[in-house]
Amino acid sequence: MKMEMLRSKIAWCAGVLVVASVLMVPTGTVGIAFLLPDEQLMMRGLSTVKIQNGPGMVYFTPFITRTIKRKGVQLDERQYMVVTHELSGVEKSVAGPQLYFPAAHEVCDEPRPKIVLEQHQYAKLVDRGTGAVRVERGEKIIVPKPHERPADNAHPVHDAVNVDEETAVLVLSRQSGQQRLVTARGLFFPDWHEEILEVRKLIRVEPHEVAVVRDNDGAFHFHTGADTGDGHGTAFFLPPHHELVTMYWSSGTSPDDIRNNIVKNAKDVKYKVPMTKIDLRSQYAFFEYRVRTSDNVELVLEGTIFWQVVDVPRMIDRTSDPKGDVWYHARSALIQAVSAVTLEEFMASFNSMASRAATTDGPFYEQRGVRLHDLEIVRYECEDGRTADVLHEIIQETTNRINSLQKQRSENEVERERLQAQIELERERKELIEARTANEKLQASSQGESEGTRLAQNSFAFLDQLSEQVPDNETRLALLRFFSEQRTLTEQTEHLSQGSASLFLTPQDMNLKLQMPTAGTQAL
Repeated sequence: MKMEMLRSKIAWCAGVLVVASVLMVPTGTVGIAFLLPDEQLMMRGLSTVKIQNGPGMVYFTPFITRTIKRKGVQLDERQYMVVTHELSGVEKSVAGPQLYFPAAHEVCDEPRPKIVLEQHQYAKLVDRGTGAVRVERGEKIIVPKPHERPADNAHPVHDAVNVDEETAVLVLSRQSGQQRLVTARGLFFPDWHEEILEVRKLIRVEPHEVAVVRDNDGAFHFHTGADTGDGHGTAFFLPPHHELVTMYWSSGTSPDDIRNNIVKNAKDVKYKVPMTKIDLRSQYAFFEYRVRTSDNVELVLEGTIFWQVVDVPRMIDRTSDPKGDVWYHARSALIQAVSAVTLEEFMASFNSMASRAATTDGPFYEQRGVRLHDLEIVRYECEDGRTADVLHEIIQETTNRINSLQKQRSENEVERERLQAQIELERERKELIEARTANEKLQASSQGESEGTRLAQNSFAFLDQLSEQVPDNETRLALLRFFSEQRTLTEQTEHLSQGSASLFLTPQDMNLKLQMPTAGTQAL
């Protein structure tokens, strides 16, 4: 608002002066220019150059003076520019914030941003005139000198590297041309002659892994996680002039799928994947081989290869792709094994045949530092359609036979269980009969003992009562025997009369005598 009021007053005064000048000076002899506060007038005469900064009114002689009105350069607090004197060629840096009016013969570049550094940042500046390099650390705001430019125009500000137990810095000295690995913990700012080549992370090797490092002379160094013996593996920083050996192994899964943790279990090793750490555990690979039997039947075999790296130095020396060597050599061994048998022999013993093929040619795998544990065939089929139909019929018949045998075996097991249950039941019945017999014997024995005791007491009482009247013992015993026989006959008659028993009399009981007729006589 104040600026607008000032401009209005200046314009009003300028109008008054114009009117006065027109009245006092003949027309066409004097030129007049009015300048605002952010404007300047450059007047080029026949031999001189003059500058007049605003605000104000400027008189000049027309026809012999060429005038150029231009704005002052507005710089804020984060900008600077380089000003060059056209006559002397001297350059200077002008920093904001300010409104800068160039002097006569001065040319201004476009405003540039100052270099703002935070506490963990640095900038490397190169003087194009002397070649000197200086490094500025934060936190500060830097106004470069006229001839200075950032060493990296695309990225003038760099972050210092935080060196910790997981991070190290590989640095190249431009003075000596040597590399060094910085592992001292803290923020690392390179010196003016140093260049950060790489920020290296700690390489961890698990107990079941081996990392191979090659030095500048081409020698291999092996870092084995099992050497520590504590079950935690090992870790190291890659030294200068060393590189981690990367092998490319055959795989059925593409590198992109491996990075995305996708396993397609392809049965053909048609990709090469990078391998920086060698796994010493048992590994597997799927395969699909086409083989031909001795009776000229082409088969497609699918299965799994189980293998393992056992000697890393020997493997590095002999092959760059141990998995591919195992895959292709196992195919060769299996083709040879199948070509020596007929289809019928193959169907009867294909698993044992695959096992034998895995054990053949052991020196080939030993020379490459690997071991082939097993070859397993999980599926096979005939390549020819008609042969496949016949094979399916054979398999179906075999399946039906196996099902029938299984069914009969099940029925036999059911019958066996039924018989076993009956045997167990009869055994329990036997035990029941034996228990009942024992109980009856015990009961009869008890009853007999009781009856005997009672009979003895009665007999004793009977004989005692007759001792005075019948002193003869034999007579008393005869009387006792007579009364006993009579009591027994009475009980038998009572039982016959009350029950359904049948009476059978022997000739002795009836006192009967039969006379059988002899030859020539007739019984009367």
